[in-house]
Amino acid sequence: MSYHSKDGREFLGMRTPRKGLRQVVYDAITGERVVVIIRDATISAKMIDAALREGIGSDQVLPGVFKALEDRNISFEVSS
Repeated sequence: MSYHSKDGREFLGMRTPRKGLRQVVYDAITGERVVVIIRDATISAKMIDAALREGIGSDQVLPGVFKALEDRNISFEVSS
């Protein structure tokens, strides 16, 4: 699953690397890239997707994603 902001300047996507923990990737047209690692492998893709959809609709996408994850009690760490 992946999303672009309405103005097309920001991207959010989810991936599952070989280690198995899901990651949320944030890319901005400014060159900023942040990888958010979901710490709990049992969190459903559906819950993460809901957080991404909420975040991409926020005025500030990355803080919106963080808040959406926190509101769902999804534990994560940020790697940039």
